[in-house]
Amino acid sequence: MRSYSIHTKLIVLFIATFIFVCTLFIVFLKTEEGDRIKRENLKQENLIAGLFNNLNLENVNLEEYLYNNGFNKIENLQSIKTIKEKAEINFKAQNDFCIFTSLNYQDDTYFDLQCKNFNGLFKQNFNNRIYKIFIIGFTFFLFLMIFMYFSVLKSLDSLKKLKKQISQVNNKEKPSFIDYEDNEIGKIALEFEKALNKSQELANSRQLFLRIIMHELKTPIGKGRIISEMLKEKKQKERLIVIFDKMNSLINEFAKIEELFSKNYELQIKAVDFNSVLNQAKTELMKENLDKIIKIKLHHNPLIHIDIDFFSLLLKNMLDNALKYSNDNTCELECFENYFTITNQGAPLTDSIEYYFQAFTRRNHLRTEGMGLGLYIMNEICKLHGFEISYHYTENKHCFKVFFGEKNEA
Repeated sequence: MRSYSIHTKLIVLFIATFIFVCTLFIVFLKTEEGDRIKRENLKQENLIAGLFNNLNLENVNLEEYLYNNGFNKIENLQSIKTIKEKAEINFKAQNDFCIFTSLNYQDDTYFDLQCKNFNGLFKQNFNNRIYKIFIIGFTFFLFLMIFMYFSVLKSLDSLKKLKKQISQVNNKEKPSFIDYEDNEIGKIALEFEKALNKSQELANSRQLFLRIIMHELKTPIGKGRIISEMLKEKKQKERLIVIFDKMNSLINEFAKIEELFSKNYELQIKAVDFNSVLNQAKTELMKENLDKIIKIKLHHNPLIHIDIDFFSLLLKNMLDNALKYSNDNTCELECFENYFTITNQGAPLTDSIEYYFQAFTRRNHLRTEGMGLGLYIMNEICKLHGFEISYHYTENKHCFKVFFGEKNEA
């Protein structure tokens, strides 16, 4: 169903209201005009009846009598001729002394009197007070409606301003929520600013907290790494170095994940060949005998436009996830011209892949550890780069495929 903006709905509402009011005005005028003609005809009939009763009196002044009953004599001969030729006859009456004719011309009522000693055409006056009152009321309502229309439109300008400022927030700008009127929209803008400031304070405090933790962890790890270099026993020394290097690598990875969660990171896009990304991911994976547990087939070594730190994290998590949930502790990576795939043998998923793309979700697997962030990280990094990730399960094998897109083709 198509959705219309508030501005469009407002315009339609005011146009419909204007048409409705104008229609009522016209209907009222037509109804009132019909009633007026009926009243005037009745008045003329009563007037004729009065004249019939008084015509035998020699001292009756017909012009004065008609004037006192709301009729004015027309003196212009051309107007008299035009009215008599084009007017519509309402009714006609006569006696031995006079002929009375009621005429209707251009929504006005006339009275034509032809007597033995007096002739004349009279225009009947009517009380147009009700018309004036209604026209004044209609004009007032029209101006009120126009005023309300532009007043509401002005309020919508505040909504547009708020929308623009929210877009600025999404673009990591910090707009100033001032110059709002003291109305509902102004209060919404004020509350939004409060919520934004509180959210920013929470994000800053979380970032500061994590930085402090990582700093405090890096210090003993660095000291332990230095001490391990001083050991004389080679085998024990190498083991400790690997352990401390892995701990340091995990802290660095933790920092990247924090940036990913905060949505407050701009990618450093560079053109990098896939093999270079793979080598960095293998280093970060820090597993022994990688060539034995990961079967790599590079059909192409495409040049892709990526943030190498995040994309190596993506590849590292995909390989780690494949090894973690593999039945034989191995996986296979294949790279083609515009995509790569990672497959491993394993039991089918119990839920849809969309469920596992959420944060802190993991399979109920006794042999695995973790917080359930692997697939979430993979999906989010693909979104950041505008890449597409797909999944399918066939022949007891899980297969993840990441498409680089046409713009990243070699």
